[in-house]
Formats: sequence, structure tokens, C-alpha cells
Amino acid sequence: MRLVKENIGSGITVALVSVPLSTALSIASGCTPMMGLSAAIYGPLVAGLIGGSDYNILGPAGALVNILSGLVAEDGQKIIPLVAFVSGIFAAIVWALKLEKFCALISISVLEGFSVSVAVAIGCGQLNNAFGLGNLTRHKEFYENLYETFLNLGSTNFVEFTPFFIFFVILMALAKYLPGKPWIVLIAIVGTLYGYIMTKFAPSFKPTLLRDKYPEMGNGNISIIDFSYLKNEIPLSHIIVGAMKVAFVAVLETLISARIADNLTGTRFDQSKECRGLAVANLLCGLFGATPCTGVLVRTAVNVSSGATSMISQFINGIVVFIVIFVLMPAFTYIPMPIIASILITSSCRLFPKKIIAHLFHADKFECFMLLFTAAMCIFIDGALGLLIGGCISLLINASQSPLMTVVVKED
Repeated sequence: MRLVKENIGSGITVALVSVPLSTALSIASGCTPMMGLSAAIYGPLVAGLIGGSDYNILGPAGALVNILSGLVAEDGQKIIPLVAFVSGIFAAIVWALKLEKFCALISISVLEGFSVSVAVAIGCGQLNNAFGLGNLTRHKEFYENLYETFLNLGSTNFVEFTPFFIFFVILMALAKYLPGKPWIVLIAIVGTLYGYIMTKFAPSFKPTLLRDKYPEMGNGNISIIDFSYLKNEIPLSHIIVGAMKVAFVAVLETLISARIADNLTGTRFDQSKECRGLAVANLLCGLFGATPCTGVLVRTAVNVSSGATSMISQFINGIVVFIVIFVLMPAFTYIPMPIIASILITSSCRLFPKKIIAHLFHADKFECFMLLFTAAMCIFIDGALGLLIGGCISLLINASQSPLMTVVVKED
């Protein structure tokens, strides 16, 4: 009871951030909002019981957006729960074989290159909602969709673009000049009120709302259990390859997020338990029709800054998200899609490591090149493959420059 009292505030705060963020990231991945919201329940509930970090928060993450959107473009939404379930199996194998310790070998330049690709994928993926561009042809490759968006910028709908621009500027200013506060919650509440007012009093100026795209949510037809994915025949090879990509990124991102939380709090998490929690969480997410989950930097930082002291905070977060979905979701569906875009594009702008790129450019040209190379590989080819290739190249180069390798070469 003492731990519950200490962590109830942080759990509620993270949940209020998680609802709009999970909704937005799920949409950005090409999935339904409920698939992401379900993952925001199952992930924290599991990790809050058997995870290895007192501060790390699991949920839908930007790191998986480009991978999941590519899978949806090729095989549809129904592949995502299957990929989530199988990725849980792969994560369990990583945990059983104690392979998570090798994730620490990937250099910071490669990890930041992956962050660049995530920022680009999330931000550019929301341009259609920001500019009010509907019914565009959807392509498999990210850069093809981006090109399609730029071709149609002349059709910008200012009923959609105006609220996006206003809320984007406000959120960027708040995040820059008053950092450390959960401003996403405020923007989501004000945005929902704006959508409701426009609907009731100025329908001709009403932007596209969440309930317009997903009317079943506005009608209260909400469920966190969905087995409809079992009715589709999807090639097993597509599921396995997609699950390997998701598992690789999810394990790495979860351990990075937990390590950052340790740096902020001066604690030390258990890598093995955290990997086990991730595996079980994704098995559960996949079974019940949700997106896969992973450790999330934004929610973890909010959890720390809100005064969390135990993993119970994450468990409370999952419970509160569940309550919010079934009590407040009909009201939340009045949030306009352009305002969801403003939340995601702001997040992507702040995720872009401008200072690190500038530092590496002046201090280490090779590491700067590896950052940009990894980012390009992730954007134009594949996120997981780019991360893997960039990591291998960086590891080999750094190994060849180590003192031990230099001695061996000289002796030969």
C-alpha cells in the first residue's frame, strides 16, 4: 500500500500521456487506435509485475512505426497481432539464451542514426493529416508515400492545416521553454474541446475527427480483445521476417529506455527480467489483437519526472489507461486528426538528435558518417536491417582500431 500511494500520481500522469500518444502512434503505424491502446494496457500490466526496471514504461513506440507501416502496406492490419505474438517468442529466446547483453555493443552513432529514421518516419508520415490530404494512393515504401504527399500539397485543406499549425507551434514552444511537463495531455484535452466546439457550433470549419475515421469508437463500440486477425491467411514467411525485425528493435529499444531511466535515477535495472517482461507482454498483445510494444523513452521520462519509485507505477498506468478507454473514449474521439499530427510531428522534431550530429561532425567524421548511413538505410531500405548492418560495420571498424587488434596485426 505504501508503494501504491507513492506511485499512483506518476501512474495516472503517464496514463494520460499514453492515451493520446498510443492512439497517434498506432495510426501512424497503419493500425487502428484500439490496437495501440490495447498494447498500452497489456504491456504495462505485464511489465509492471514481472519486468526488471522500476521506471521503464512499455507501450506502442515510434521505433516500430516504419516497420509496422511497411507490414500493413503489404499484408494489411491483420498481420500485426501475429507479428507481435511471434516477436514475443523471439524475445523469449533472447531472454532464455541471455543474448540481451550483446545489445550494449551497438555504438551510439548507429543508435542515433536509427533515431533519425524514426523521427523522419513519424513526422513525415503525419503530413497527410497535417495538410488535410485524403484518399492518396498508399505505397509500400515510405519514400514513395512521401513523394505522393509532396505531389498533392497544392490540395492543402486549410480547415485541417490551420489547427495543426497553431497547436504545433504552441506545443513546440511549451516543450522548449517550459520543459519537463506532460504538455501532450494539455494539448489533447484542448484539442478535444476544439473538435467538440467545431462540431456543435461551426460544422463548416470542423476538421476531420478521430471519430470520423473510426466511427465505432465514437459509438462506444470498444474492445481490447480482437481475434479477427485469425481469419486471414498471411504467408508464414512474412510473419516470421516481420517478427524478427520487431523483436530485434523492441529488445534493443527497451534496454536503451531502461538504461536511460537508470541514468536519470542512479539505479540499475535487471536486463534479463526486463527482456522477459517484454517477451510475455508481446505474447499477450499478439494473442489479443494488439500492436507489439517496447520500452518508450517519452513515457519513461514522464514516469521518472512524475516521482515514480517502483514498477508498480507502470502497473497503475495500465489500469488507468483501461479505465480511461472505457469511460472517456467517446469524448476523446472528438480530437481532430490534425492535432494528433501536431503531437506526433512535435515528438519527431524533438527526437531528431541535432546536437549529437553537430558534435560528431566536428569530433569524429566516421561516427557521423555511420549515423547518417544508418539513418539512410533505415529510411530507404528497412529499419531493422539498417540497424543491424550499421551495428555490424561500426563494431568491426571499432574492433580493428582497438589496441589488442593493433598488436595482433603488427605481430602477423
